[in-house]
Amino acid sequence: MKTDFNLLRSVGSRAGFTLLEVLIVVVIAVLVTMFAVPSYRKAQERNRFMAATGVLMDIGNAARMLHEDYPNLTYNANVTANTSWTDSNCPSEPTSSNALRFLQCHRYLNDIPFSGTTSTYQGYSYKISAKATARCSGCSASGVACMYDTDALSEYKCAYIDKSGILHNN
Repeated sequence: MKTDFNLLRSVGSRAGFTLLEVLIVVVIAVLVTMFAVPSYRKAQERNRFMAATGVLMDIGNAARMLHEDYPNLTYNANVTANTSWTDSNCPSEPTSSNALRFLQCHRYLNDIPFSGTTSTYQGYSYKISAKATARCSGCSASGVACMYDTDALSEYKCAYIDKSGILHNN
């Protein structure tokens, strides 16, 4: 009697994966996720901080330019959302109470894309000062402009610009 080995081989073979093979694939996927997700979140946080730092540089440069044009002006203000200044309600000269409005009206400072009405950008709030006394919570020093994280969960808590325009991170 002749045995047909091809017939035996096709009867013994099965389609699909064993439970052990599926379990190994799941374990590998979980391990990859364990290492990838924290790295992704850290990269996201760093990108958020860098975007906010770019706005801080703009604010710091505007404060320094205003100080060069008006050296006797003193002000200390929180940077808030631009509430649609028009030419008719723009101040002609800056004062301590309208310095931020003056900066925005006279294009020392471009519009900042704040998040709604919260006056935060990428989760950071900003302050400016003419005499380099702007101090944000969490910063170890003060400068012409500073920013601080309103979440307080971030690794990047604050940054400030000193009188010479140098960015410092805390």
